[in-house]
Amino acid sequence: MRGPQLELKLDAVRHNVRAWLSYLAERELWAVVKSNAYGLGLIPVARACLEAGAHRLCVVDMQEAVRLCDAGISAPIVHVWATPLEELETAARLNVVATIEDERGAHELSRIGDTRGKPALAHVAIETGTGWSGVPAAKIAQFASGVQGLKGVTWEGAWTHIAGQDSMPAQESAFDAAVSALRVSGLKVPITHLASTGPALWGAGGAAVRIGVGLYGSSLGRTHPQLALKTALTLRAPVMYVKRFDRPTALGYGGTAVAQAGEAIATLRLGYADGLPRALSVGGLAILGGERCNIVGAIGMNFTMLKVPFGVAVNAGDEAIVVGDMDGVRLDEVAQRAGTIPHQLITSLAALSVRPNV
Repeated sequence: MRGPQLELKLDAVRHNVRAWLSYLAERELWAVVKSNAYGLGLIPVARACLEAGAHRLCVVDMQEAVRLCDAGISAPIVHVWATPLEELETAARLNVVATIEDERGAHELSRIGDTRGKPALAHVAIETGTGWSGVPAAKIAQFASGVQGLKGVTWEGAWTHIAGQDSMPAQESAFDAAVSALRVSGLKVPITHLASTGPALWGAGGAAVRIGVGLYGSSLGRTHPQLALKTALTLRAPVMYVKRFDRPTALGYGGTAVAQAGEAIATLRLGYADGLPRALSVGGLAILGGERCNIVGAIGMNFTMLKVPFGVAVNAGDEAIVVGDMDGVRLDEVAQRAGTIPHQLITSLAALSVRPNV
């Protein structure tokens, strides 16, 4: 019998890109395809996003930019992380927008641009509250003073990461002040981007918005009437067998649940080895036979059990939908029940072989 299958519906990704573009109005949408597009396939996801109107692509590893270019993708690519010195040459050669976070990187990129006879594109990372990457906002004037005369760099933009909704107002204020200081010092940085999926929903500004998990249908558990997204993933698991018990029987490791006499239990070929969070042992569900079925017992490495509602006919070989574009198993709903974020849920499930569906 076949195992669980994870399907990526590229039409749903395209739909979501168009929905975000409508929601963002005149702002640019940059599709974040880092980490192999959350494990779902760098090239097919990138192409689907661009076909639907995404303006740029964002990566964290320069090798991903290389793969995109090798695949013939010519859309602008932004390296949304401080580009290592040894990768600046690659960025300039591929016309990838590099990120600079210190004077040393700026001078090296300028040298490369001068050598090539073409200024290299760069964005300034500004550190406002994550500690990950960027010039500390308080030191931005010093940085600008040290790089303002460089001829081999075109300072196209500036960006930051938003750590959370509570910190966003202070981070936005620090970012705006830093951008103003850059411009006063002669670095034009016409493009600003600080919003990812969450901050975009919380009202963060910026000329461009980096959408990652939102490409797959997540609005981080928030309902937005103007943003009708589709869950782009479908996780299917086959029923291995169905048992109807004639006496109370403990289920799964630890006997955390008990099937009562007369109850039917369906066992799925799906477990935590396939990326399913064990936390779904409590409160999780799947759609089987068109009905919601609660997960019962502890999720095992390879198996998950469902309580079959009375009157629902289920047989071995039937398929359960564990994640999909339907009430009860949408991406955000499953992540919330698992006590995790949709980003982690996607990357965990991507341990399965992903089938792109055009």
